[in-house]
Amino acid sequence: MSRVGIVTDSTNCLPGEVLQEYDIHVVPVGFTIEGNTYWDTEISSDQFWKLFKEARELPTTNAVPPGAFTAIFNELAKTTDSIVCILVSKALSATNSVAIQAIEMVKQEHPDLKIEVVDSKTSAGALGFIVMEAAKAAKAGKSLEEVVRAAEEMIPRVKFVCGMNTMKYLIKSGRAPKSAYIGEFLQIKPIIGMVSGTGLVESLGRVNGTKKNMIKLTEMVNDYIDTSKPIHLMVHYTDDIKAGEELREYATSQYNCTEVHMTPYSPVMASATGPVVALSFYS
Repeated sequence: MSRVGIVTDSTNCLPGEVLQEYDIHVVPVGFTIEGNTYWDTEISSDQFWKLFKEARELPTTNAVPPGAFTAIFNELAKTTDSIVCILVSKALSATNSVAIQAIEMVKQEHPDLKIEVVDSKTSAGALGFIVMEAAKAAKAGKSLEEVVRAAEEMIPRVKFVCGMNTMKYLIKSGRAPKSAYIGEFLQIKPIIGMVSGTGLVESLGRVNGTKKNMIKLTEMVNDYIDTSKPIHLMVHYTDDIKAGEELREYATSQYNCTEVHMTPYSPVMASATGPVVALSFYS
């Protein structure tokens, strides 16, 4: 049993076996489509894409309710007195502020419970890698302060780049960089990412064609990390697993990858982006 409990949200993109191995607890983010609200943990990717493609209106994302955090915090309080909660960038979501609200509620029943919220300043597998590193420290018996430090030291190391089919969903969500509007008008395939540590989505370029998109994403790995060292890589896809497999094959052929995962976007992530392929990585 870890001395420190680890909590994150469902945009982390970690494989299920990793979540289980490191006892990582996940708070689901939600979305509303056609008047109905769903949570990441209760709908499969196949079910989501059927809804998405048949919907007459674009979906909207929902903040995590405080009760989702309090339930996990209260459960963990039975086995530990310390929790580290590592969440999607607070510049993109109200999830961090909701977690802080939940802490105040839980403290009334568990006044000695220590809970630290860490703003990852990123999302997707980049968030996942931060969470995994913290969970490894927790599993090794590290203290609350040491686990927080493990997470914070990972934040500037992890990078995330994403090739979009369209920016219209991200524009509607309010998370798109300002330059996205021009790219959408010109009908090019934009590349966005989170690479500078601001916690905001950044415009990183644009290409014409899906194949060029994958090549450019792979080349960008070399732009943001030291590729002479072994690379930890996570490949993401949405509605097309073959696109994810192709990107994985191309990226792993170019770099010395010591760790490779391939995972789909969660439904709530896909609801904000539409179809994409993406890479999260660090060395």
